[in-house]
Amino acid sequence: MSKGEALLESIFQVKKQDKPQGLRGILQTSDYDTFIILSDTGIKLHEFQGAKKANTCLPGDHVAWNSEQCELEHRDEHPLIVGTIELTNKSKYGLTKRGISMYLFTPYDKKYPHFIVGCSEKDTTRNMIGLIKFEKWSNGVPSVFPRGALQQLIGPSGDIDAERKALIWQACPYKWPNYDYSPQQKENPKDARRTMLGGYTFNIDPEGCKDVDDVFTFELFHNNIWTVTITISDVASYVEDGSPVDIMASLIGQTLYSPEGHVLRPMLPAAYSEGTCSLKNGAHRYGVSLQFIWDGHRISQPVWLETILAVDRSYSYDEFQAEDVVYKDILKSIASYLAKESVEDSHKWVEQMMIFYNTEAGALLKQAKMGVLRKHSAPDLEKLERYKRYASESPSGMSLFQNLQQLAFSSAEYCLAEEEDTAHYGLGAQEYAHASSPIRRYADLVNQRVLKRIIRRTMLQKDLEYYIVPIAMYDMNQRMKATKRFARDMAFLEAISTGNTVFEGLIMEKIKLEANTVKVVMYVPEWKRMVSATYQAISENTVLSRDEKTEIDVTDLREVTITCAFTPNARNWKERIILHLG
Repeated sequence: MSKGEALLESIFQVKKQDKPQGLRGILQTSDYDTFIILSDTGIKLHEFQGAKKANTCLPGDHVAWNSEQCELEHRDEHPLIVGTIELTNKSKYGLTKRGISMYLFTPYDKKYPHFIVGCSEKDTTRNMIGLIKFEKWSNGVPSVFPRGALQQLIGPSGDIDAERKALIWQACPYKWPNYDYSPQQKENPKDARRTMLGGYTFNIDPEGCKDVDDVFTFELFHNNIWTVTITISDVASYVEDGSPVDIMASLIGQTLYSPEGHVLRPMLPAAYSEGTCSLKNGAHRYGVSLQFIWDGHRISQPVWLETILAVDRSYSYDEFQAEDVVYKDILKSIASYLAKESVEDSHKWVEQMMIFYNTEAGALLKQAKMGVLRKHSAPDLEKLERYKRYASESPSGMSLFQNLQQLAFSSAEYCLAEEEDTAHYGLGAQEYAHASSPIRRYADLVNQRVLKRIIRRTMLQKDLEYYIVPIAMYDMNQRMKATKRFARDMAFLEAISTGNTVFEGLIMEKIKLEANTVKVVMYVPEWKRMVSATYQAISENTVLSRDEKTEIDVTDLREVTITCAFTPNARNWKERIILHLG
């Protein structure tokens, strides 16, 4: 047994077993009704419908399919689950061994079924938000639902502060324990040939930023010709592949930020993200760098290096924008060259440099057929043209179109570099990778490990050491989606919490349901999200109001007024909001 296997056994209490025969994989679902079984590499092996066929298995569990239902082979180590304890529900589910009443628990994440949990809360006039840990789920009639152990009461359902905390737990159910972390250099210095960077090195970040992972170095080469280096913190030197810190980082997936930009859940402990791995002013740090020549007109001679550097100056975006130094003009001209248009804003200068770094990294990974790329499909051109025509006639004009055009695009997603179709439509790149934020995103850390292998093959004339991505693309994409959903949900919650109950929306489509009902799908610009409401259909573009007194025109792309009402004891804050069309 390897050291890595022994380490995983000790962390997750998993023992290696002989690989069984037949259809076996990892169970996944988004609604605990439609299920898929995936291979370890994320390939879909089987799909089935119905919670009963899941047979007490939960998403993430290792299962076998016996032609009729799942059979549990290994129970996953499930994270804490946030949800609503239905204290107002008149149905009771017995008592715990300590005589505590048990209640129905409804997870916010619909991929989980209902649970039964014990709760000693005396006030049963309102529901509570809680965190539970999966306890057990036995076969048999008495165990219709799994048992959960209550870990923490977050607060009353409907309380804005409690709902915010619940959204954080839903987006990231993992949290670093309080511990004195001491990052250490994990690599043998003989394995790398590092270049000491000269010139002037600086970073541009938001005011007060502590987790600095990218810097620029400018060094005059000859007669207005500059050597320019984009350096990303060498996090891989301190986070050993397969170590406990690495495993936890893979589970978190991505640093979670508040709408104000504050770190809520760091992917790495502060000792790493704000300490050893942060490219702080004045400290010598290791980096993975893309260096090139800029002659004032074009970029040439790009080369990848492992480097050592010291940061001379830290700027906020506003400070650098106002700075009267030659480096500002050079950075602006490079960014404009990359964007193929004049770029005037310091945020965009940094963005263009990061896109360049990631695009070059993507090409390298694709060539090596190792690592993780970011692919993005072409938009629905018919929808895009329809939205453009509508926006041109609307008083909101292009600002509305910029919102609507996002709806015509599919979301970008992670894929293995060895796959054939890896183009990124939105950036117009055949290959694109997340590689510029290894402090904040696990995909970037994975790709940095591959980049270092490729650099060493060139610098040290070594054979290319193959790297196996340690996480399935399905899981990586799900964690990215959770982070994006958190941002949308927080914006939605903040809009609702203002007390305003009337919003403007746009009819996007209608979905026919059974019994002459239709789901009306609307886009609300203020919420930056799609919402839906179900109505009785009268005709293709007409529905009946809830009080059955008014006919409502629901023609596609018609602007409507949406009024929100609230039901206090629904299972979570989004389900408590009832939408009425005006």
